[in-house]
Amino acid sequence: MKILFAFSLIALQLLSSAQKLTYGIYLFGGRIGESVIDRTVVNDSVTHYTLHSSSEAHIFFSVRKIQLHYDVYFKNGFLFSSYSKHVRNDEVQLTNISLDGNHYNVTINGKNLCITGGLINCSTIRLFYNEPCSTDKMLSERLGEFRQVRKTGEGTYEADMSEGITYIYRYKNGKLIELEMKKGFLGSVYLRLE
Repeated sequence: MKILFAFSLIALQLLSSAQKLTYGIYLFGGRIGESVIDRTVVNDSVTHYTLHSSSEAHIFFSVRKIQLHYDVYFKNGFLFSSYSKHVRNDEVQLTNISLDGNHYNVTINGKNLCITGGLINCSTIRLFYNEPCSTDKMLSERLGEFRQVRKTGEGTYEADMSEGITYIYRYKNGKLIELEMKKGFLGSVYLRLE
């Protein structure tokens, strides 16, 4: 009986410290996929984020399939480690980021980089749960690079990525309700909170 009670308490603690968000992915008004983001407080100092996203779009005479997986840890409010896998049709990009003293080692498909300048507390995975904490230094875990975020209105922020996509984040009461990804003449892809 004591063991059952202990397991019940652990399960309640895990449920109360986890938060799951689900976003539908839309193109030209039709649903093409889903993104699920989980945030779990492991203990007082560690928070674990995961993202699983899958979409399939038929554009003109081609099919574009995209899968994205993130596995990110923050320790004492700062990025500790990050793994992302991005699959676009048959192209795979693997990105690993790990804290090493006061800098980060980054590996993108076998190419090694280093991020210096101190500990990172703002990254794209956190934007699903909070408005940007810094507009100067937002890290993209997938690309292993920083981007600048511009506030364009109440609860609205924009960021341009090196791959030519503009990301527009829209918040209501501090919660991300819509993410628009805009690229050239192809129009926009939307993630909408369900």
